[in-house]
Amino acid sequence: MKPTSSTQHSSVISLLQEGYSVCQIQSRTGLGKSIVGRIKKEVDGDKENMKGGRPAKLSPQDKRGIIHQITTGRLDNAAQGAQYINNIISHPGCCKAKTTSPSPAPQEGTS
Repeated sequence: MKPTSSTQHSSVISLLQEGYSVCQIQSRTGLGKSIVGRIKKEVDGDKENMKGGRPAKLSPQDKRGIIHQITTGRLDNAAQGAQYINNIISHPGCCKAKTTSPSPAPQEGTS
């Protein structure tokens, strides 16, 4: 790989700052797309990689709370877990979602 000169490097940076795309800079400077992309990565390297998509419904605190409920035995099955999650989603900002234990089955012979 042939190193790029400082003038080419600075011209690529100035074109990037002016808003030109990698392909446009490639055609103007004669450098390859990979070299222009590498220089762009150096310039924009401090930018975070933003992931796209729908925002999460549960915050990290909510996820930890659910895991805590399961590991401490307060949630016994998936239905209780789903109910706990629905309480968190329907009441955001609430410190603790109420867990409802299933009512005990009536015993035979007692009224």
